[in-house]
Amino acid sequence: MPTAFIPFTLRATVREGHQRAFRTDIERLTSDHRAPLSTVKTTESMACLRGAIAKSEHTASEASLASFLTDRLATNGIHLDLTVHLED
Repeated sequence: MPTAFIPFTLRATVREGHQRAFRTDIERLTSDHRAPLSTVKTTESMACLRGAIAKSEHTASEASLASFLTDRLATNGIHLDLTVHLED
């Protein structure tokens, strides 16, 4: 059975104390071929990205996906404040 993917929009904002790493963190996010994200808009303190993720317990709500992604990125040294919008 094919895996269902949920499209989403991600708003990443710079976290206090990590301003100097923001641009590098966004580049790391968009260059990861395992989880491709497209850049919609970016500034010095905010980036809007689009992507898709396999349906799972993490996609039950926007808050659960934001929490999952925040934790996952932090384990890779990427510290961003995330807001997620799941698309229908």
